[in-house]
Amino acid sequence: MSIMRSLPIKTVPHQPYATAVTDALAAEGLIDPAESWAEYNSDDGEVMMMEVIITLDEDRARAAGWAGGLVLSWNHTYAGWEWGPAKSGGGRDYVLDLITGIAVPEPADVVRAVQVLLDDTPVAGRLPIAGSARPPARVLTPTLQAVLDRGGVDEDLAQLLSAYT
Repeated sequence: MSIMRSLPIKTVPHQPYATAVTDALAAEGLIDPAESWAEYNSDDGEVMMMEVIITLDEDRARAAGWAGGLVLSWNHTYAGWEWGPAKSGGGRDYVLDLITGIAVPEPADVVRAVQVLLDDTPVAGRLPIAGSARPPARVLTPTLQAVLDRGGVDEDLAQLLSAYT
């Protein structure tokens, strides 16, 4: 399943990672694929930003007590996953850390954290969880190398993302 929005400027450099995460969440029935996406775009006309937005399954979110639903986000400038209750008209009421310790945590870590959000026990004290990393590939893809060469990411992040190519 691919739910990525590809922009005309470049291939989405983190698409393999975003796909791995969304596939893992979809396998557990935790997301709404139609309301989830990734992009690589300029946030202010100067800085390129990799971003992933995932809307969790609304029925499961409501059953867990999140009446308006839940939204996850990842971007490489923040270097981590965040979550928050969806608010009407888009966005989130507030944003909290979902996973700490690694900028590109394993998809299984994201699934584990989302399962905490969607059970019926309060999340306080149980989130954020610590993340783990997949070993990087030996060679960067041409897309990741191009982003690295332009200064869009640092070597560490490019290596972490390379694990999903």
